Amino acid sequence: IMEDMKSAKIFTPIQIGNRTFRNRIMMAPMTLSIESMDGTVSEELQKHYVERAEGGVGILEMDAVTVDLGYLYRGPTTCMDDDSYIAPFKEFTDKIHAAGGALFPQITHVGPESIIGYFGQNPPGPSVYINDNGHYTREIDKDEIKLIIKQYGEACKRAEQAGCDGIALHCGHAYMMPGSFLSPLRNFRSDEYGGNIDNRSRFVCEVIDEIRRNVSPGFPIIMRVSGSERYPGGNTLDDMLYILPKIVAHGIDALEISGGTQYEAPWTIIPSHGEPRGVNVKEATEIKKVVDVPVFVVGKIESVVYGAELVERGLVDGITLGRPLLADPDIVNKTYEGRLEDIAPCASCCGGCVGARNAEDQVAKCNINPRLGRESRFGRDLGKAEKSKKVLIIGAGPGGLMAAKVAAERGHKVTVWEKAHTCGGQVNMAAKAPGKQDDMKWIQYLLVQCRKLGVELVNDKEATVEAVKEFAPEAAIIATGAVPFIPDIPGITEHEIVTAQDFLTGKHPIVEGKVCILGGGIVALETAEVVQQFHRYQGHDDLNMDIVEMLPTMAKDLAANIREPMMRRLKSHGFGMYTNTKVLKYRGNTILVEKADGTQVEMGPYDHILFSMGTKPYNTLSEELEKIVPEVKVIGDAHKASLIVWATRAGFDAAMEL
Repeated sequence: IMEDMKSAKIFTPIQIGNRTFRNRIMMAPMTLSIESMDGTVSEELQKHYVERAEGGVGILEMDAVTVDLGYLYRGPTTCMDDDSYIAPFKEFTDKIHAAGGALFPQITHVGPESIIGYFGQNPPGPSVYINDNGHYTREIDKDEIKLIIKQYGEACKRAEQAGCDGIALHCGHAYMMPGSFLSPLRNFRSDEYGGNIDNRSRFVCEVIDEIRRNVSPGFPIIMRVSGSERYPGGNTLDDMLYILPKIVAHGIDALEISGGTQYEAPWTIIPSHGEPRGVNVKEATEIKKVVDVPVFVVGKIESVVYGAELVERGLVDGITLGRPLLADPDIVNKTYEGRLEDIAPCASCCGGCVGARNAEDQVAKCNINPRLGRESRFGRDLGKAEKSKKVLIIGAGPGGLMAAKVAAERGHKVTVWEKAHTCGGQVNMAAKAPGKQDDMKWIQYLLVQCRKLGVELVNDKEATVEAVKEFAPEAAIIATGAVPFIPDIPGITEHEIVTAQDFLTGKHPIVEGKVCILGGGIVALETAEVVQQFHRYQGHDDLNMDIVEMLPTMAKDLAANIREPMMRRLKSHGFGMYTNTKVLKYRGNTILVEKADGTQVEMGPYDHILFSMGTKPYNTLSEELEKIVPEVKVIGDAHKASLIVWATRAGFDAAMEL
């Protein structure tokens, strides 16, 4: 770490096109699902971007501003397909400028990624194929190509009139219209827009030419592209080293190097646990050697400090941050000021920003930033409570610690009791899985903030009704977590039960032998990886393990960019992966199961059988405490066993209500 971040090159101005920007840090375009259905920039989205501008980001890339609102992208989509959008967009850019930032909308035609397939229409694309939503695309003809190119030019002209500081052009990931035309994984055309890479780049080049005809000279254009699609048959780094100088010559002012493809390997675009940081640095560094414009890199740039090192070494000219800016909108300013321990850290987990989104609630969330997507409701300054209360928080997992931090910020006198010797709750076990050690950064951050705020942390302290009564708090937050759920299976009461948690906490070591894990959720699969890793450390290469899940799919609710790499790793070890398999009887070292077809099979014998069939809330206090404490709240897994993101959000909300 540089002794004085203020002297780092990353904080020096950079010229792109005819404009100069305050530093070399961009914010990545991210779909947050707080966009408006009418194509305008919603108040919530404006607040989100303005906070990041106030937090020190130089250039803010805005996700998917479409040139044609007739083709929606994953729901609400910001638009620039009509002059009526100019004035309201100008109000937004004025706010960004007042905050010291610069705005680059990612102008795009979503093309094959449009959700119109759900309404019986075929999304347009370079060729016919099945898109990420399972819908067949249709091949657009040359007349439609010309129309779309014209739409790009008109939209970019409007963006400049709306006060934008430049535009971003998404040509990566074999995705959307430009990226699909450029990729051999999507483009199967036989005319001048398909075939070799020069022809596949024709659409992109003609789009750039049309943009240049519609904007003022030197108006900045940043192009995002995959330095390598990292998939057989896709564009390689060599392909990009050949074609990018030609594309840049059409009028690109800076390149933003990403990587991977959206359909085949989404974890290469949004790298999670187990993926190395700076996944696209190699490609960006090589591309920088063949072009004469600034090169930015994106892809698990987990901190400004790491990005500063890349810039200082001359590997790239700037960096793009995505998820770290969701975790902490002030990460840039805090780094510049040397306040590294005050940065809410991104662990690249994808747990809230990708994984905790469903049909009922699509809004992006964050394990360590409960304000995300709710910035208009909860500002940076949480304000002080009407009355300062004596608050007791029982449990120092992520939910309890978040509650303690926020309650203390609001002016309450906070004490935390934790019955274990260390804080962190179930994160202590989760962090043992390969690649997940960064999860502990959340606990470290929360502990530091709690101590700075004067929170009294008491370990090895078990809460009892008598102890709480003696302590006499005015409010209590119960964050006692969850315990393993053991189903009522015949044989359960007759034999010893060993849980995945027993293994992860060291109560039941596994050195060798045949292993069976009952359950196929995230804890079960991560336990399997820890068993395999520990087995390898012991010098054993022949681990025999079965994983048994009653549902059709293992870890079905896990984000694809976490689940798919994990499943590939597990299958590569040759483990038995049994789905649609229900446990009928537990016999100590064997199990009787029923397959999907109704047949019954006895599996085993095993040396170790670990139960990992979910968890259930652990709350033995609330009913009695409600009789003696004026205000009692139950949060996180103690209320309902779920993901970390819901625990920290519940802790935040409970503290705000005190």
